[in-house]
Amino acid sequence: MITAFKLLFADINGRLMAVSAISAITTLGIVHSINIALQSAYHDTHSLYQSGLVFSVAFIAYFTTQLFFQRRTLTLTENTIMRVRLAILDAVRSAKLANVEKLGPQTILSAIAYDANVMSQLNRFVVVSVGQLFTVVAALLYLCVVLPVGALIASVLFVLAALAYKYRLSAIEQAMADGRQAEDGFFGAMHSLLTGIKENKQNQQRSDALFDDISEQAHKVRDNKVWADTRFINNQMILMATMYLVVAVVVFIVPFYGVLSPEQRMSFVIIILFLVSPFHSSMELFRVLAQLRVSKATLDNLYEQTQQAKEPVAEINTALNFTVKTLSFEQAHFQYDSEGAFNIGPINFSVNAKEIIFISGGNGSGKTTLLKMLTGLYAPTQGNIRLDGKVLEQAQYAHGYRQLFATVFADSMVFKPFYGAKNTDKAVLLHWLNQAKLADKVHWTEQGFSTTELSTGQLKRLALVQALMEDRPFLVLDEFAANLDPEFKHTFYHLWLPQLKAAGKTVFVITHDEPYFSVCDKHYLMREGQLHPYLSSGQSLINAM
Repeated sequence: MITAFKLLFADINGRLMAVSAISAITTLGIVHSINIALQSAYHDTHSLYQSGLVFSVAFIAYFTTQLFFQRRTLTLTENTIMRVRLAILDAVRSAKLANVEKLGPQTILSAIAYDANVMSQLNRFVVVSVGQLFTVVAALLYLCVVLPVGALIASVLFVLAALAYKYRLSAIEQAMADGRQAEDGFFGAMHSLLTGIKENKQNQQRSDALFDDISEQAHKVRDNKVWADTRFINNQMILMATMYLVVAVVVFIVPFYGVLSPEQRMSFVIIILFLVSPFHSSMELFRVLAQLRVSKATLDNLYEQTQQAKEPVAEINTALNFTVKTLSFEQAHFQYDSEGAFNIGPINFSVNAKEIIFISGGNGSGKTTLLKMLTGLYAPTQGNIRLDGKVLEQAQYAHGYRQLFATVFADSMVFKPFYGAKNTDKAVLLHWLNQAKLADKVHWTEQGFSTTELSTGQLKRLALVQALMEDRPFLVLDEFAANLDPEFKHTFYHLWLPQLKAAGKTVFVITHDEPYFSVCDKHYLMREGQLHPYLSSGQSLINAM
């Protein structure tokens, strides 16, 4: 995604570079006019007027170019962070689900929240530093004209400072990398604190141990950053002290030897003092580039991982006909990349349209993995899925097969804005809200659902309403009835499922509610990664598992 300095200078176009150069020249004009005015005799009004005119023109030009430069730099900064964030998030949403799950939300969020912001801010600083570098070069050229010896001294200082920065750069960059790694640990521990806030409040020992881990990671971040920045500060202080000492030598010692005239000494002092700030900013470029490389490496790694895991999508339209008569799995397997991970298969089954299929199984039997493969979130690593007898191609999963399913997973997200919903049928929505007994709590607005601040059971029912509004031929419900009260559970099995079947839906339900097993058309049992027809034969589900 980002070759060396490509992102850094992507938006620093010729116009911005030209403005930087013009700004440096105008700054030089200001210094030159002041230098000439200070050296003019008090009665030389012509020289003072001329210097004042040069100063005025240079000042107006400086103000104008800086205004444009700063505004353009601000736009550059925000463009950078927007471009990086969108590129990574687009890659994440296009990557295979198993790879995104392996990365984890905290890794992605820390890169988006921290590294993208760091690159944005540093990008802005680099642009400013490049402008200051133009100013240093222009001032040195001016010094070559008025005092070649002074230009040589200043150039030697600049080279020595650059070598000193270069000498410490690798150690400093390693400290920054260690600090960035600690940031990941900090974000991970913080994610555990926030997502498990109820459990942490319930167990004080766990809460204290977790906070100790957060504190340890925070200290690592601080210590590495302080160590690295201290080295840069030491370099800066040595550079600044050397420049002031050179000025002191020229002012207090050189006069004893009569080497330079008062005018030459004045010019040298004015230009060197003027160079202090641009010199400082130019040397900061080394620190910025070190930080930039660390954040760039993190973002590159994340982007490359998601790009390599990008789902295959055919260039032609792979949308499938929503009218499906049969769905079947043939020797389908799914195998995780990580060593020792639980795998499922072979899976063999066939269902017809408008059937209600129940799937049961114990914890760790592979039900969740099966559902992800069933709905196209995972593509089989072996075997086939057939629709109406035709084998699905790999490229058809993302934008074809997957779009046949509406889902309510155990951890489903209810989106308050109704993303992707066009021309929502308000009458149908109201019907399902009434069926879910939510019409008095949730209503439709132009932005989506009026609220998602509901109880666990109510939110589950709203998730089903959301899935039904997608109007897909297949509906998958993962432990949907687990959090429902007895009354609504009865309504779900004896009213909702028959209604959905009559409406032409094929419904897959993960369930362990034995009293309602008679509702389904087919029943399967997931056991040790394989799917078997469920034949109760008078035995309970517990014994069958």
